[in-house]
Amino acid sequence: MTPKATKGACTLCGKEYTRSGMGKHLASCLTKRPEESIVDDERFSLHLQVMTRYPSGYWLHLHVDERATFKTLDTFLRKLWLECCGHMSQFFVGRQTIGMQGRLTTSLRPGDEIDYDYDMGDTTELRIKVLGAYQGLAPKGKSITILARNHPPEIPCDDCDQRPAVCICPECNWEGEGWLCRKCATQHSCGDEADYLPIPNSPRAGVCGYTGE
Repeated sequence: MTPKATKGACTLCGKEYTRSGMGKHLASCLTKRPEESIVDDERFSLHLQVMTRYPSGYWLHLHVDERATFKTLDTFLRKLWLECCGHMSQFFVGRQTIGMQGRLTTSLRPGDEIDYDYDMGDTTELRIKVLGAYQGLAPKGKSITILARNHPPEIPCDDCDQRPAVCICPECNWEGEGWLCRKCATQHSCGDEADYLPIPNSPRAGVCGYTGE
């Protein structure tokens, strides 16, 4: 499945943009709202854009303060988007692997791009770009916060191509099909509807039995 471009809402002001539009918006919105973000005038933070390395409607904009390591980001992405069976993961630039214990703010600067793979079999491939760096705008409470996330993509049913899919037949999914609307799911020939997978708002949807739970 290749969802169309999606919009998402800025968590700071509620305005909606596409992934690229959100990056431009946040460059301004972040600096307009320091009273809600400042934790320490000396703390350094990064604005990251996370997307798949292949075209899709899934993306994130994250605010990461100087406490966060690559392991922190790995754990965050697993919990929000990826974790199903405890697969291996890695960050890298080109063929060079990045160690999990290093801090993002030490290794990365605006304009830098790194790649991330989760699961070395049915791999989910992400690209992470640093869109901005800030002094004194560290996010409150957590070392990583979500600035924006895509709304769930509307993916058409494989059977009727008229209504949005709401579940996945795991048998048909092996052949790249089986994304079904509610009506077609009740008429599908593969068997028990209880075995169908949900469609989470994640690039891991339909992969390795991922349910988003």
